[in-house]
Amino acid sequence: MELKQSLSTHLEAEKPLRRYGAVEETAWKAEGLGRNQLDIISMAETTMMPEEIELEMAKIQRLREVLVRRESELRFMMDDIQLCNDIMDLKQELQNLVAIPEKEKTKLQKQREDELIQKIHKLVQKRGARSPGVYSRDFSTT
Repeated sequence: MELKQSLSTHLEAEKPLRRYGAVEETAWKAEGLGRNQLDIISMAETTMMPEEIELEMAKIQRLREVLVRRESELRFMMDDIQLCNDIMDLKQELQNLVAIPEKEKTKLQKQREDELIQKIHKLVQKRGARSPGVYSRDFSTT
């Protein structure tokens, strides 16, 4: 609404529309800042037409979309790395339990072994569901 009023005011006064301008293109008066200095819109480095501003805004929006997409990819990768680390930690603990001869294992150690196998299985399924066929990281050795 204000824009329409501003445009109609300019048309009535038969002045050219203001451009968004640089300091070097702004007419400064010796008596200092007065009411007429309120016409200065910005202290931009260059003068731009509204169409140029819209194009620049569109470029910025596209760049923003690319950056948001990249951020999402990086977060996904961080989550995947964390899953892999969790799997490797559980695998290491399981290897330590498996190294104990079966006859020497306590009931608690056997239960822990089963728990670790189940946890590893769940994490591998979770990782596989998140990224089917994307990764081929091998958990066989560390």
